[in-house]
Amino acid sequence: MNNHKPLSKIQVNNEYGEIKEMLYGRVDDFRLPEWDPIAFQWVDEKIANLIKQHGGKMFSEAAPDWYGPVYEQVERVVQFIESQGVIVHRPADNTEIELQNFRLSSPMNINLYQRDHIVAIGDTIFETAFATPERLRQKYAVRHLTMELMRQGNRIISAPQPLDTYEHDNDREVLVEGGDVLIDLENDGHVYVGHSGNAANDLGYLWLKNTFPEYNVYQIQIDTTRFQHQHLDCVMVIFKDWGIVLEEDIVGGIAGLPEPLRNRKWVRMTGRESELKLANIIAINPEEVIMAQEAERLIKEVEALGIKVHKFPYYEVGEIGGSLRCNTHPIYRE
Repeated sequence: MNNHKPLSKIQVNNEYGEIKEMLYGRVDDFRLPEWDPIAFQWVDEKIANLIKQHGGKMFSEAAPDWYGPVYEQVERVVQFIESQGVIVHRPADNTEIELQNFRLSSPMNINLYQRDHIVAIGDTIFETAFATPERLRQKYAVRHLTMELMRQGNRIISAPQPLDTYEHDNDREVLVEGGDVLIDLENDGHVYVGHSGNAANDLGYLWLKNTFPEYNVYQIQIDTTRFQHQHLDCVMVIFKDWGIVLEEDIVGGIAGLPEPLRNRKWVRMTGRESELKLANIIAINPEEVIMAQEAERLIKEVEALGIKVHKFPYYEVGEIGGSLRCNTHPIYRE
């Protein structure tokens, strides 16, 4: 039974504690951006072609045959999570004023990806700094939640915001996005920040290090020679004493990872599994995770570790450019 009171307390100390309250994205308000080769160099060919042909349109209008399965797959997982007693919040409709903000760059609006615009670390939520500035609209779609948490005495802060442009000065602008941040505060307090060149930058890492001096903040370099990975969770996820990794695209491999990560029980994924975001999974508790059923090989490897896997169709969602972890964000974990 879940006795946790909604929107009363932020507590996220790791990636695997029993989830009590979370955000889950929505796809019905997804408006495609206009094409920009700098901003969207990391997207795959299918979504790139859709943006080039239908930039500015609603996803449901531009690709109705794709939108239908995506909507169904997202909502099916939400229903399952709620059936487990978890409190699930959804983004609100953006107002017209919010939709006009960042108009210089793009009309894009996508509240499907709840991982990137905020990050919960311990008892704090911080609003991130996007390389694609119009995605900051996402923070307004959950302000009814974050501001209520603040009214209840919780700490809500924000990273310094970059310019409304796709071309950033990495010497003057902080960039940090939630998909690049993994945490494990249970054992001496560790925070890991990815650096692929497509999202978080060196100043983003430094801001996190200075803002959370009580934790050990590490930067992990990501090789994009073979594939333009956007975030750390494209190539690595971590749980209690295990994880999934694309070893060849972590600079230095497992031996080059921060010391606390080196001796985990690592499941290796392939480049194709990484591109499809099949390791982009979420934990219900330390013994149970949710995975895309298309990740058949990875599921077997995870189950061999003694982890229970709840499998759901999610391929159509993943093809947009992110999967289960990308679509969710914890507010409270035991």
